Amino acid sequence: MILLVAPLATLIYMGLADPLNLLSIFTNSQFTQSLTLTFTGAMTAAALGLLLGAPVAYALARGMVPGWASRVTSALLSSPITIPHTVVGLAILIMASPLSPIPLVRRLPIVNSLLGLVLAYFIVSSPIAVGSLVQVFERIDPVYEDVGLAIGMSRMRVFTKLILPMTIGEVVESYLLAWARAISEFGSIALVAYYVITPPLFNYVYPTSVLVWYYYETYGLEPALSYAAATLLVSLVVLVIMEAVRHYLNRPING
Repeated sequence: MILLVAPLATLIYMGLADPLNLLSIFTNSQFTQSLTLTFTGAMTAAALGLLLGAPVAYALARGMVPGWASRVTSALLSSPITIPHTVVGLAILIMASPLSPIPLVRRLPIVNSLLGLVLAYFIVSSPIAVGSLVQVFERIDPVYEDVGLAIGMSRMRVFTKLILPMTIGEVVESYLLAWARAISEFGSIALVAYYVITPPLFNYVYPTSVLVWYYYETYGLEPALSYAAATLLVSLVVLVIMEAVRHYLNRPING
């Protein structure tokens, strides 16, 4: 606890040493636009991860994917967790470059765009959502699905009409975990979307983690301190909201 809390407490203490300066950060349009960009990109990526990942997690939990294919699929889905995220960023850059073997992707506006930011967020956060949902679906008693299939429901209808309503709380939790993971990303987006140009929404706007790094790299430690402290305070508020939502939704799966 001390090792975890001491650096963060020090940063907050130093940031609050000049509350007027910290307040000016929260009213700074550059910071507010950066937060808007980061939250928008992370929410979109987490929603996409949930939309695409929930059916895959259900298929893996119910053994619909054959033995070796299931192991390969699980390994591929979890690979972004073990791969350095700068490598993920470079992989996206290569895929979007003139060297890409995928002609369609070469024509997409990925670099320094909202699309590229969402793609990077999606790659690093979706394994969190899929992994947690696999565990949730594995705990569901299959008898509910057997009854649904017995009365003529399709597997997809069983999933959407029975399983998802039963696990809505856990699904929301998985979304929040993926969203929080995306917000904290730096390595991949520093290469793919160091700043975002997507008119009319964003014009040379830095994601929040990149903004802190930009001020540190350009002006040094002290000027970056206020931005870092403000970002940490926002992150703590997000954590409190997440815990409140998880507590509200915490109920037995089959209850």
